[in-house]
Amino acid sequence: MTTNYEGSAVTWRVILAILYGALVFEPAAIWLNLVAGLNPFQIINSAEYTTLLLFTTMATIMGAKLTKQEAFIMFSNVGTTISESLFGVNLILAWYIATSEYAKSFGLYGKIPFWYAPSIPELPHTLFQAVFIPPLLVALASALLTKGMDLSLAYVLYRIYAVEEKLPFPGARVWAESSIVLAERHIWKDKARLMISVAVFSLLYSFLLYGVWFIFGVQLLPVPWADATSFIENSGLHGGSLGFSLDLLLISVGMIMPWKVNVSIFIGGITSYLIIAPLGVKMNWFTLWRPGMNLGDIFQYGLLQLFVGPLIGLSFAAGLAPIAINWRSVARVFKPPKIKREGEKELPPEPVIMGMSLTRFATLIYLLFATGLSFFVYYLIYIVEPQYATPGFLILFFGLIVGFSTLFQLANTRALGEAATGISLPYVKEGALLASGYRGVAAWFTPIYVYGGASGWTAVYVACDWTGTKKSDYLKAYFFAFPLTYLMGFIYADLFWRIAPIPSSTYPATAIFWPIAALWALLWPAWTSGALKTGESRLASALLQNFSNWPVKILLPFLIGVGIVAVVRIFSIPFELIGFTIGMSQPIAYTMTMFIGGILARILERRKGPEWFREYIAVIAAGLGLGEGLMIAIAVAIGLIEKSLWLLVY
Repeated sequence: MTTNYEGSAVTWRVILAILYGALVFEPAAIWLNLVAGLNPFQIINSAEYTTLLLFTTMATIMGAKLTKQEAFIMFSNVGTTISESLFGVNLILAWYIATSEYAKSFGLYGKIPFWYAPSIPELPHTLFQAVFIPPLLVALASALLTKGMDLSLAYVLYRIYAVEEKLPFPGARVWAESSIVLAERHIWKDKARLMISVAVFSLLYSFLLYGVWFIFGVQLLPVPWADATSFIENSGLHGGSLGFSLDLLLISVGMIMPWKVNVSIFIGGITSYLIIAPLGVKMNWFTLWRPGMNLGDIFQYGLLQLFVGPLIGLSFAAGLAPIAINWRSVARVFKPPKIKREGEKELPPEPVIMGMSLTRFATLIYLLFATGLSFFVYYLIYIVEPQYATPGFLILFFGLIVGFSTLFQLANTRALGEAATGISLPYVKEGALLASGYRGVAAWFTPIYVYGGASGWTAVYVACDWTGTKKSDYLKAYFFAFPLTYLMGFIYADLFWRIAPIPSSTYPATAIFWPIAALWALLWPAWTSGALKTGESRLASALLQNFSNWPVKILLPFLIGVGIVAVVRIFSIPFELIGFTIGMSQPIAYTMTMFIGGILARILERRKGPEWFREYIAVIAAGLGLGEGLMIAIAVAIGLIEKSLWLLVY
């Protein structure tokens, strides 16, 4: 890792890059979501690499050089302008949900809380009206509280996993290498040549995978995966699924993660979707399965009925057991700063705030923000459903926001630290509310922060170390990008709504996906409020079994997972439980492609040697991301122009 840059990396060029992202890429991301249904995260890679290439090239033309610290800050914070771009659109979506036909048919019209969305069907097409003030204030307050939680907990996790345990965080290294090589091409000429060569290959391949599809509307290659599930079913393995994603980014993830983690993910995917799921059909555990289901359906319904409970137990074991085993090392992180004695090894020094080490201070801030969010959710319930504003439900909210979220972040950060990919644990909020006996409506629309984003921020802090970027500089830039993105996202959403109704044929994706979003958002409150009986819903009943039978579905897998971690440590078995849970929590198509990436990495390592491999594998992964990102940016721009011209005719 690199020593910190002495000067401030928040320069006028960084500010200009963030403004460029907010003024150019943010409206494009919103437009693509409304027209094509693309999630902003699908183009975030493109925006980051395109902006970084533009500004490094401009700096070279002007005879200046972009520092790697500037490059990393602008690379990541341009991503912020994309990832948070739907802030205003989500306010319109909430209004659509509250006034939709599903709300009326489920008997929920007028019962959805005013602080979530106005229940007024005919509104002027603008966000600048009084009825949107309560939803706006709730959204802003929850955003501030959750950001405070993420940033503070991330520092604690950074000290535990990066500083003390020294996990590799392979994904963070790829971000760092991208910034270093592109900003310092004059220094790292061999790395630059390799990255550009790989990027050219990735760009040409991505043209076949995504470019032809975005520009001409023709899919030459299957997206998001090639599905072989019908072959598995026809062979007699009912309930099984198999497929392969053709995305090079998954290949790159498989290449950079440690081999034993990759193998563990592979074992988890094969065990879950080619052994347990078919066995579940045979033993009548997997009753949601129906003949003809594709890979995506089996993944969704398998998670809901078979794997949610065990995933919670195994993930907590994978995250907590290593901490318990290494408790002395973890405890060192929270020790107050002391004078270093001669010959004594200690952690790198950290700032002292109010007499506390920064780790302790960050822990305190996290608990304050998390507790504040718990009471905020409780207060929102109290306003509209005072009968449910009981101490029992306050404990439930506290348990989800403080307890579960913290435990999940411990497990998820370990996953990112070892494998560059996280864990998916769906339906936790839904299952907890169903199991609690809650029979109201409002709680389903509260900002209960179950999963959190501290894991991603931990990786950002690690990437700061790799590039020698001061974390304070990074946060200064983020505190500029974050409010700017929300402000511009609100304005852009208002402008698009003024142009045409949402949903409408002008924005085709909203006409397709928003009714589906309304259905899923309203099913849960419909069940708990009595409009639909959980006994009549196979989905709700299947999910409820994971939580009502928690000793078998959650506690037993947790104890088994603790035993596995202990045995693996004692006998030095090359297996990672966290990898197994990742394989269980993602579609098997992703698992298979990542495994192929791991095999390619092993071949490359044998041919080039371990030293070359360690030095250049992250550069190769960055090149794959650069090429795909550029192609998606080009294809999306052309597709955007085509759609704009088509709409102009009418």
